[in-house]
Amino acid sequence: MNNQFSVLIKRYLIAVLIAVLGLVMIIIGAQSGQSSLFNIAAVNVFVGGILALLFSAGILSRVIVFVVGSICVLVTIFIGVSTYQSVQASIEHIEEREKAVKLVQYNLKEIREMQRAHKKKHGLYAGTWEELFDFFKNEKIEKIESMGSVPARAITVEEREALYDDNRAIDKLMTEREAAKLAAMGNPGEQPDLEGFKRDTVMVRFKEEFIGNISRMRERKSLGLGEIKVEEFKYIPMTDPREEWIIETRDSVKYLDDTIPTIVVYGREPVPRFEGGVRDTVGFGNLSTSSDKGTWE
Repeated sequence: MNNQFSVLIKRYLIAVLIAVLGLVMIIIGAQSGQSSLFNIAAVNVFVGGILALLFSAGILSRVIVFVVGSICVLVTIFIGVSTYQSVQASIEHIEEREKAVKLVQYNLKEIREMQRAHKKKHGLYAGTWEELFDFFKNEKIEKIESMGSVPARAITVEEREALYDDNRAIDKLMTEREAAKLAAMGNPGEQPDLEGFKRDTVMVRFKEEFIGNISRMRERKSLGLGEIKVEEFKYIPMTDPREEWIIETRDSVKYLDDTIPTIVVYGREPVPRFEGGVRDTVGFGNLSTSSDKGTWE
């Protein structure tokens, strides 16, 4: 009797343990939301244990066990490959998304800066790309040429007479406006801290000022962008076929007790937040208020 029991244990114990392990894995996978690869592996372990039991009992032949086992292995390999490909696709999507966000924000900020400069000079935003690009290429803007620092002192009596010709108090620090006027007068007080001080308004080409900005050059380099071609700004980065940003402007909108020009520039983001998701609208501006805040801010 003991010999028969010992034989039964040797024949079925390992198979039973394998089947129980597979069942436990299936339960854990169902309760903890494991990946499909884990769940398939759990089912394969359970099926393997059952096959081993049936084979040990003489119910299934070696050929059937081999065929069923091979199918389970092939299914596992297929799920594994599919899972790997899915993970790689997710990683690529995240990388593309991060790149797209940086390029879109850069692109929109540059358009906004050009529009702000256009509004500052003409009082209105450019309503078309052609108008904006013409401003970029051909027009000049005011620039303050700056040399020296405002002296950290009050004006002297001699400087007060030159500036105001009165007896006003001179107990406050000199302003930049006062320093600029004194420098333009030739430094009438002959003060050494005003030597070389300069604040002049000059006209410069907007294109040269824009392209020559050091911070802009560094940012473009960090983004992998080359020479500025202004016509490229109207296209939404990383779209294929290429899509254009939409410009809408209003020349005179009632706002509080005044009328103001307004603008909105918008389009669909090139890479959605989630794989297979909807591309959200991004841009800057508001046609009803004076805000030109971006959707990313």
